[in-house]
Amino acid sequence: MEKKENIKPALDGTVEYLPIKGLPQHDSVWGLCTGKDGNIYLADCGELTGGLSVFILRYKPAEQQLEYLVEVGPALGEPPDNGHATQSKIHYCLIPGNDGLLYCATHASGPPLGDPIWRPWNCWDDPARCFPGSYLFTFDPATGRIDNLGIGPVKEGTRAMALDEKRRLLYGITWPRNHLYIYDLNKKVYTDLGRIGDINPQAIFLDREGNAWTTDDYGFFLKCDAKKHQIQKLPTRCPHQPYRLGWHNVPYDVVPAPDWSCFYGTDWGYESHLWRFDPYCCPEGKIEDFGRAYGPKDFRTDLFLERWQVRGLVFGMDGHLYFTMRLGWEKPEETWLLRLDVKTGKREKVCCLVFGEHRPPAIASATPDFYGNLYFAEAGAAPSGIYIYRPKQASNKPDVFSFQDIKQWG
Repeated sequence: MEKKENIKPALDGTVEYLPIKGLPQHDSVWGLCTGKDGNIYLADCGELTGGLSVFILRYKPAEQQLEYLVEVGPALGEPPDNGHATQSKIHYCLIPGNDGLLYCATHASGPPLGDPIWRPWNCWDDPARCFPGSYLFTFDPATGRIDNLGIGPVKEGTRAMALDEKRRLLYGITWPRNHLYIYDLNKKVYTDLGRIGDINPQAIFLDREGNAWTTDDYGFFLKCDAKKHQIQKLPTRCPHQPYRLGWHNVPYDVVPAPDWSCFYGTDWGYESHLWRFDPYCCPEGKIEDFGRAYGPKDFRTDLFLERWQVRGLVFGMDGHLYFTMRLGWEKPEETWLLRLDVKTGKREKVCCLVFGEHRPPAIASATPDFYGNLYFAEAGAAPSGIYIYRPKQASNKPDVFSFQDIKQWG
């Protein structure tokens, strides 16, 4: 169990930093979600050190305790010392189900044991060192049982995933070839729908009809029809800066509105915009641009991919959209938790995410608990950790949010 530490004041509450000390070499928490049981589940990944596999952990809000549940690689029959590139990550592929299970897919980037680095093409045809592929599986937190569904995309990882519970389908996007696939959970059938571009979208999300949405390399929305499983490119696109063409403008994070009437998202790296997308108003959908997520409109964020990244989108109990961003125009340059009033467009600083000498290289994901607290996952630090924003208005009972508020994508 981890001991609570590192708490600081924040706007309308406090922020706590909780390092995962039991896994000192694991360096990123990508997958983060709220389970049907109200607990927070996270995937602690080891992608920079050879011979590590991802762990699934559980944080219990009621007890404020962190538990280590399972090392995934060995449980899938892929021990991290078998010479292959490891099952080192669960990226945006830790999805909670109404049945209490977690629906998961592994991802790649961890080197084989003893190797300093790994690149997929360098060992694509090496049977001893290649990445075997992304395993699809379910995990039951109540019993600890893993049901291994086998490898979906061979030699590739899964970078983003969504769960259509009604039709019992998983939608996934592979890396490095950037194919969109469907896995039928009832039939145990994997279907590759083809390549959608060069740049991996970091999100694939579902509307209320079960259609899956993502974008191409230039931010044009792609719709995968829930019934026909055909991909349609639409003229609607994510906003971009006027001096750019929109290349690399794929979604980095997408969350539903509190009433599920539309979706809010941000781009991966260069634009640093926030936007609202309504897929229901007309056949091509409607996009509204909130502009630069925070800061000067003319500040050039296109100099370094991901340096100023906007991520960790989650709605709070106050109806505001919370997110994180590195404020490159300020000195010192730090990562902040911020919030947007989606009705008025007002932005506010909530807390600087610096605790002593510790600075988060990146924030990967966010999720709420049922009490109204918000959780943000850290990437790029070893050991990694999570940040917990506790608003003053948070309830002492799990009655603020319910499982129906939780998105079913990574």
